[in-house]
Amino acid sequence: MADVDTSATRQGTKGFDGLAAALAQAWDSVLGSLPEEDSDFYDAGGTSIDAARIASQAAEWAPDVEDLDVTLMTSLLNEARFGDVRRVGLEWIDRTRGASA
Repeated sequence: MADVDTSATRQGTKGFDGLAAALAQAWDSVLGSLPEEDSDFYDAGGTSIDAARIASQAAEWAPDVEDLDVTLMTSLLNEARFGDVRRVGLEWIDRTRGASA
């Protein structure tokens, strides 16, 4: 991941960065439980529709980042592990914001 100091990479409440908090809240809202770093989307009962809902809700946290919802949804479906989805999302945010700076 790029060494960029953005609101996406700064630690927030309870050690969560902003994206992790938004993802966790969306995950809980859709799947009914808060994820751990190693929680698996499919083991939690996730479906493609759930991935779209989680990604859409979480992406509202950073409306300036184009295609964050698509990136998160693709990552949920392909990576599945919460920590990996978070990492992919942070990398996308840093790339996107770095390119526009």
